[in-house]
Order: sequence, then C-alpha cells, then structure tokens
Amino acid sequence: MYVRKVNSGSNSNNGSARQGLNPNSGSTVGTGFLGEKADEYAQAYAEETPGGFALRIRRQRVLELFDKAGGTVLDVGCGPAEMVQPLLSLGCKFCGLDPSPRMIEICRARFGEIKNVDFVVGEAGKLGYPDEFFDAVLCMGVIDGLKNLDQVLTEIMRVAKPRGTIIITFANRHSPYAWWRAQVFYRVLTVARRIAHPGTNNDPILTRRRLFSPKEASELLAGTGAHVERVLGYFCSILPSPLDEIWPTGTLWLNRRLEDARAGKPDWLAAGFILKARKAGSGKVSQRNSAV
Repeated sequence: MYVRKVNSGSNSNNGSARQGLNPNSGSTVGTGFLGEKADEYAQAYAEETPGGFALRIRRQRVLELFDKAGGTVLDVGCGPAEMVQPLLSLGCKFCGLDPSPRMIEICRARFGEIKNVDFVVGEAGKLGYPDEFFDAVLCMGVIDGLKNLDQVLTEIMRVAKPRGTIIITFANRHSPYAWWRAQVFYRVLTVARRIAHPGTNNDPILTRRRLFSPKEASELLAGTGAHVERVLGYFCSILPSPLDEIWPTGTLWLNRRLEDARAGKPDWLAAGFILKARKAGSGKVSQRNSAV
C-alpha cells in the first residue's frame, strides 16, 4: 500500500462526544486509484447496475450476520459509510476507517455531526486503537487487494473484544465470474489504463486481486485466534465482464433472480462470501505476525 504519515485523522467537529472512539496515535493515509475515484465509488451503492446491486446485497448479507446490537463497531475500509445508518438503528457506536482522505471527507459530510459516529484516515495494517476495544469489527471489500494480509487480520483480532464478532468478505475462488474478473478482466483493464493514463496509480483491488476458498479463509482466521461460525455467499453472477457491463439491465435482472434462488448459499455461483467469526473468549491473540 502506498502510504505517507499524517496527523491524526479524528473528526474535530464532535471530538468530546467521540473521545472514546478516536485512535491514540497518528494514522497513515493511502493514495492511488481508490482515493482519486472516491466520489465515483461513493455513488455506486445507489446505482441500478450489477455493481451497485453487488454492493447492496453484500451490505444486506453482512447485516444478516451482525449480532452486536448496542455495541461499539469498527468498519475497516469503511468506504462511503454505508453501514452507519443501519448500525445506528441497532443502537451501535460506529467508527469508520479508510485509507482515502477524500473518502473520509465524504463520510464526514454525510454523518460527521451525528453522535456516536467517528471517521479516521488510517491503514488497516496499523490500527491506532487499544487492545480489545470493539464489540465487532467489519472488513468489507478490502482483504482481496492486500499485500499485508496476515498483519491486517492480526490487527483486527487485536482490537476486537474477547467473544467479539468479526465479519470479513472475500472474493470466491470457486466462482468462474470472480476468477475471470481477477485473472483476465482486471489485468486487461489495468494495462489499458496505464496506456491511456500514464503515471496513474491503479486501485490495488485491480493489481493484487486475490481469491479465496471458504476453507482457506477459515484457516486464515483460525490462525489468528478466531472461530468461524457461518459462511454466507453473495452476488450470484454468471455473465463474465465486460458482458455484464455492456448489458447491465439484463444482467441485473439475472443477478436478482439468482440471488433470490440461492439465498446466501456459498457455492460457485456466489462471486463473494462472508465469514462471521468469533474471537476466542480468553482474549489472547495469536502471536503469528504479531509485530505490527
């Protein structure tokens, strides 16, 4: 991840109300494609496209697994803060962290004046929060593009309370749709962008897209001291890119019907899956890659 040091990214508009949520140390921010495209990504949730539907159904499935009403929640890679409203309705305190300064500006413009909500610019591999601080930690659409995966998972486990809920999304290795996007479509798109816009940084999700099987992902979490309780699939799709983008209306119609028929079954039709895990009750975190 391309990073540079900055001052603490806590929201000064409501500092006293959120004192317990702010990190104790300075955070790091990212640059690159995601930061430059933050506004575009923030609008994607509302779009009637396959991509917009994928984001919405992922949010829906994550909420189906969420079980910490009234707790303090960290969203690692929070994007445009789409989880704020549903979690506030469950009585939660929310902290969103994202490497894009522009994305955090968007979050604060939307929810910055609301009590029990805080946003910080920061890096997933170095969370500036105390040990065992959060009742639940979410990480959606982030893991697939990371180089320092073990470090990030160890940090997530560190800041989660004993018996805390961990919910992480993964791209599905068994999905032909996900494989095609990762191994063919994204690679071609990356080359095309470098030719059309020399010097432009690509989103790591395009250049380092990684796929996982549910078994592999479960073993990763088990290695950091978590027990996987449920696996839920999301976004069933069969039309390969760019056909899904060329024919969005028909693709969206098919996506919705496949999603209704599969109802979260994590098989080869699901482009992604969500793991719900529980941190060990002892509060002890695995020492693997613990030096962060």
